[in-house]
Amino acid sequence: MLFSHTARLLALNTLTLGALTLGAATAAPTKFEVASASENLNVMTVESETAVENFTGRTNKVRGSLTFDPVARTGSGSVTVDGSSIDTGIAARNGHMNSANWLNFAARPEVKFTATRVTRVSGDNYRVAGNLTLNGMTRPVTADATVRYTPANATTREAGLKGNVLAVSTRFNVKLSDFGVKNGQITAGRVSDQLAITVRFVASDK
Repeated sequence: MLFSHTARLLALNTLTLGALTLGAATAAPTKFEVASASENLNVMTVESETAVENFTGRTNKVRGSLTFDPVARTGSGSVTVDGSSIDTGIAARNGHMNSANWLNFAARPEVKFTATRVTRVSGDNYRVAGNLTLNGMTRPVTADATVRYTPANATTREAGLKGNVLAVSTRFNVKLSDFGVKNGQITAGRVSDQLAITVRFVASDK
């Protein structure tokens, strides 16, 4: 009788532990929204470097949604930036950037990246493949990204964030001519055909 009772307890404990392990391992992906209402949390920069002129432009107009599974470390999603809001520090250059003679943001302001494959490399480091839309044209892009998951706590709540938090940072290079951008200044070597784009943003699941 004692042996039978002990065996039943062991079996019950094994089943309970197995159910808990299975539940943790198959946690469903959660949807996160970029905290676009708090612009100080998000930034995109663009950098152009040539032998005769260098500049960095920036904007806080970042929005989007993602799904992320903190157990499986997998995810997907898309992020959109208002290109027309990029400020290079010189009003004339901003106007030129927005014109049809350069990046055409006045007509097509949306810069959008949609992730199609996310592969964890190690720790919080990921390799992300997806599609970038710029100047109304879409091309494949691959980038390295850092994704940090933080469960809701006093610090995240003090920052005005509800629920669990993702902090994402990524950087990639864009060849403008691949997106139909043509500019005599590029041909002359005053501005670069390559832009280094960095995006950092925070998202929460509530």
